Amino acid sequence: MKTEVRMAYPQTDVAGQTETGNSPSELQVSGRNPTIDHHLIAGSVAVAVLLTGGRWVSHVNVGPLYISDALLCAAFLHAIWSNLLSGKKYGRIHGPGLLIGLLLLVTGARLLALQGDVWMAARDAEPFVYAAIAYLSAGAYQRVSDRGRERTLRMIHGGLLLHLGWMLVATLAPEFVATLPTVGDTRIFEIRTDFDVAVLGVLAGMSILRIARGRIWLHAPVAIAALATGLAQVNRAGLISCCACVLVAAMLRAGRNGRLTGRALLFGATAVLAVVVALPMSPAGQRLLVLNGPTTASSEFEENAQGTKRARLTAWERVVTYTLDDPVRAAVGVGFGPDFLQLSNGDLPIGRGIGVRSPHNYLVTCFARLGFIGLAVVVALLARLVALVIQTVRRGPPDELTSLCVLLVISLLIVALLGVILESPFGAAPFFWAAGILLAGGRSRRARRRHKPEQNTFASSPQEAIV
Repeated sequence: MKTEVRMAYPQTDVAGQTETGNSPSELQVSGRNPTIDHHLIAGSVAVAVLLTGGRWVSHVNVGPLYISDALLCAAFLHAIWSNLLSGKKYGRIHGPGLLIGLLLLVTGARLLALQGDVWMAARDAEPFVYAAIAYLSAGAYQRVSDRGRERTLRMIHGGLLLHLGWMLVATLAPEFVATLPTVGDTRIFEIRTDFDVAVLGVLAGMSILRIARGRIWLHAPVAIAALATGLAQVNRAGLISCCACVLVAAMLRAGRNGRLTGRALLFGATAVLAVVVALPMSPAGQRLLVLNGPTTASSEFEENAQGTKRARLTAWERVVTYTLDDPVRAAVGVGFGPDFLQLSNGDLPIGRGIGVRSPHNYLVTCFARLGFIGLAVVVALLARLVALVIQTVRRGPPDELTSLCVLLVISLLIVALLGVILESPFGAAPFFWAAGILLAGGRSRRARRRHKPEQNTFASSPQEAIV
């Protein structure tokens, strides 16, 4: 009789928890059988809706209540009911960490010192308060089963496909979009180029990762359509974000056992070559290339690109100078409510006279609102997220949901440094939702390495063990 000998490796998920099949030792419920939660990850419905429609769907409201706020409030209430009132007991659940808590603490302190228009202050503070979503996603990700994670992934991926669908319609038939009804101060299917192109990059990255699992005939056209639609838009930040997602996805595909295969190198070289060839032919590419010197770009693109660049740099300089002029402002910022752009004379016309309504840089906004104290917390948080992304790429291909979170963090962070993304609900909610999962995963892995608990289940190969 032949005996099959299999190497044993500890099998863990990307959040750092040991997979123990249907009998996890820590998830005991009042002495009964372990609880397996097949629900969606908390907050994922709101994230899917916002990724589907972006800016225009975030303006759907009933009175003062917007759809994103309603969905997130429902998610928090459901989480409270499930975890505090249902009687379920879970093992050690890792939160997103100290930095998220510090950001919320600084935000709360500035709100307590509020003097002026409460409504405007609440509107300014809302995107910072969205950091609390990280607690929601971090805890839920560790509680739900693999089935719950798969359901979450399918729903968000479906939202990304719907987003591609209406983006194609808006790009190919702008006259039709002009006839659609308005939602608030925007129109249904109205493109917000920086955010929407970044979301297309996330879909392209996910499709590239899925090509590795087969069905190239299904996922390759989606990736090509997403990239082509993104290249057709006039936005440099979105284009950079889109290309970054493709690069990260290629690196995740190539990261098997930490080695680059010849096939992966060929795939990466082809992707880079395709971008280089397509870049000068796209509107966004012309705007990007014109910043580096004389090009063949049209005078219209050159004027708009140079005008936008000058206005942004001038606005950033004036906002920073205004904040530094007063020691108190430099330490804790202007808070929420004051229009620091007008106070600093940073509201400048760009291009054809369109006024800059924000500094178009998340770090400059954080410095103006929260001063050096808040900026230090935000920079540390973003640095931690970038480090987690690098570690994930180096470890090798994670599960699809973690890959999605990596792509969301990278794509939205890039456009946030050149646009108004994390200051808006449609950007802040998906970003902090994905950040919570990555941060909790990093803390789980550190705790496992520190305590070195015994592993109960083993994988049959190093490829199955994600450590």
